[in-house]
Amino acid sequence: MNIQSVNNYSTDIHDILELASNENAYFISSWDKNDRILNIDTNIVEQSIHQLEHKNTYIMSKDMEILKKQISSYLSEQGIETTKECITIVSNGTSAAFISLLQTFKRGATNFLFIGPIYFTYIHLLNIFGKKIYHYDINLFEKITFDFNKLEKEIREKAIHSLILIQPFFGSGMTLNDSILEKFISLCEKQHIYLLIDYVYGNMEWDSFSHIHNTKLIQMAITSNFCILYESISKRIFLNGMKSAVVFSSKKFISDINIDSEICLGSISYIQESLLHTLYSSNNITNVNQFIINALDCASNNYDLLCSLILGTDLKLCKSTCGYFTLLGIPKIHFESSKDQDIINELYNKTGIVTIPHSRYYYNSSEYYCFRINLATETYELLNAIEKLLHICSNSSDCDIC
Repeated sequence: MNIQSVNNYSTDIHDILELASNENAYFISSWDKNDRILNIDTNIVEQSIHQLEHKNTYIMSKDMEILKKQISSYLSEQGIETTKECITIVSNGTSAAFISLLQTFKRGATNFLFIGPIYFTYIHLLNIFGKKIYHYDINLFEKITFDFNKLEKEIREKAIHSLILIQPFFGSGMTLNDSILEKFISLCEKQHIYLLIDYVYGNMEWDSFSHIHNTKLIQMAITSNFCILYESISKRIFLNGMKSAVVFSSKKFISDINIDSEICLGSISYIQESLLHTLYSSNNITNVNQFIINALDCASNNYDLLCSLILGTDLKLCKSTCGYFTLLGIPKIHFESSKDQDIINELYNKTGIVTIPHSRYYYNSSEYYCFRINLATETYELLNAIEKLLHICSNSSDCDIC
């Protein structure tokens, strides 16, 4: 049985953030980048700040007609025929997750299944609303495959009403190809269950040269009656202080999201709207894509260096192929305790390195302490941190070769 019930899970990471706030701490699992590297063209930011047309206006998800047409036109140029009625915009990825979950709540969903590691916002919200949560365990250090016949059988047995799928798998840099995602959508269509695809860090394969939208996946989402897809270009270019999220789905879902968003989320800022106008403009969109390519080159180069550093040791690095993160596993035999909370403190006390154990994202290993690594960071700082970790792991053995 792959599907297991989720119980007694804490989403609290305040203790980790307190360590990370210390002056000499190196937060290797951070979600931000250093301001010294990978900065988008300042003209894009300046253009967005100075588009003052709506600075005194409430901007709701149901509004932004011109912007939605702009996005729709771009998609049309990429071969997708869609309309603004299949697109909406909210303030950030967390808001997109909440408003999408709300659509499933309104339609009677009570049993939720997440596939692989999950961002703690989802579990927190589902617990607040008294939903039953199930987990489909996967091994991020092996090739990921699914037996869809078996999965479908277990979904029926557990009476699952909705699936939640983060792509790439949270903090791992491992993603499913479009054909597998299509099978998930088809499964949900067949079983009449909802599928939420969190694609905020999606469409960033290291060997690809197009990173604005996954057109095939959007096409599948907007033609499905059960799928909601959300993503964030602003997060891909590290503008977390101006971020927003674009949601794609059927006209019915988008209409309902627009109504509920006005009531539950309120307006977005004029800077969030104007940033999207600026990014999608014909003068900038090519440069934005090139910036993402350059940032991903930095991340993939750092990943290759990590692979070289751990070669011949008993550390494990998942076989990442995309995005800004990877997952590292250190055998727990190298630590005084096998409990993740104790290992957090031991690592910090010995190295000054702050980690978020992946068990906080409901990914557990009895043998390895697993944590994500932010690859969008200065190389020398990252390598220095890994060397400190290797110094702790004095009892080395062969590891999985990257």
